[in-house]
Amino acid sequence: MTNNWKANDLRKSIILDPHRFKVVVAGRRWGKSYLSLMWLLTKEIQPGERRWIVGPTYRSLKSTTWPILRAIMRQHEGAVINESDLSIKLPNDSEIALKGSEQENNLRGAGLDMVVMEEFSYIKPHVYEEIIYPMLTTTQGDALFIGTPNSFDHLYDYYLRGQSDPDWKSWQFTTEEGGFVPKDEIERAKATMDEHTYKTEFLADFVSSGSRAAYNFDRKIHVKQAEELTANLFWGIDFNVDYMTAVLGCEYSDGTIHYFDEIRQSNSNTEQLAIAMKKIAPGINVYPDATGSARSTTSNKSDHQILRDHGFNVISKKANPPIIDRINALNRMLQDANGKIRMTVDPKCTYLIKDLEQVQRSRDGKIEKVKDITLTHAFDACSYYIAMKHPVVKRLVTSSQW
Repeated sequence: MTNNWKANDLRKSIILDPHRFKVVVAGRRWGKSYLSLMWLLTKEIQPGERRWIVGPTYRSLKSTTWPILRAIMRQHEGAVINESDLSIKLPNDSEIALKGSEQENNLRGAGLDMVVMEEFSYIKPHVYEEIIYPMLTTTQGDALFIGTPNSFDHLYDYYLRGQSDPDWKSWQFTTEEGGFVPKDEIERAKATMDEHTYKTEFLADFVSSGSRAAYNFDRKIHVKQAEELTANLFWGIDFNVDYMTAVLGCEYSDGTIHYFDEIRQSNSNTEQLAIAMKKIAPGINVYPDATGSARSTTSNKSDHQILRDHGFNVISKKANPPIIDRINALNRMLQDANGKIRMTVDPKCTYLIKDLEQVQRSRDGKIEKVKDITLTHAFDACSYYIAMKHPVVKRLVTSSQW
């Protein structure tokens, strides 16, 4: 770990900084949870104090931060560890606890002396402003806001405040500066991510993608006819009554994809869609919405089984990947961080092109499905294949475990 000592000195300077409110913006695997615990535990805990780490969800804290905190506090004589509510009581009646922001009723109470708002971009702003901050005012407590950017959201607002407010201070660090991820792994990630995701996740940049889900799509670049098609054909499918949608694509030996046909049916069903698909490209692999594995109440067959009955080879996992993962994978195929184009669309795929240009992301990064019900179906259909065959790599081999 080449930068380990430098990284430790860096974290120490943040911990010892006298500002009451601190904001740390950092790339993935920089060591944010490590810093959170160091900051929370360095100062001697006084009798009756309450110190919390608030994260997006109880579940995420239990799987990440809790094992580290529990291991540390087991060395503290007299500590009472409560596994169910992720809290630790000390002999001097002080408390250290992890709290999921989705359980707002569990956040209200008496004064709070120190709090970490972990992965703050994914915590609703009012949780701090309306619930946590009033608890800090009674004790004049301290707060640390920490996370990876998610466009220009409330984490960005707090970061700017740390650049000007005398009670606040903010820092910004890349993944490499954390010292936990080798440089070759970072370069490997750059080659497997689209530029926007790489800048956000590893450079900790606040990058605006507008609100378009397919933010890397450009009609002038990506819409073209293929000179030739390969034998490696596949269907991507989205199941709905309005609209049943299938997109037909091919993948070349170099891993690039070209979508060249589509089917869209109103007031339809999977049986009718399968018949239409067979007329164009029968008996090939299909990559449908994973929810289609459930039984239909009308035919007593699942959508997937109907496709199999019509001779298609269904490839699907038990559940769809998170929507944000599909969005990131699709944009990486449209253009990766090195500028390589790996996906194109035929001009006759008008519904897919419209989706790529108009489908919007909601504030939480998911696909907006309310504003226009005619959109998103072709987007979903094409992204199921991409997320299955070309997922964005998330896990990294680190040079140190802590």
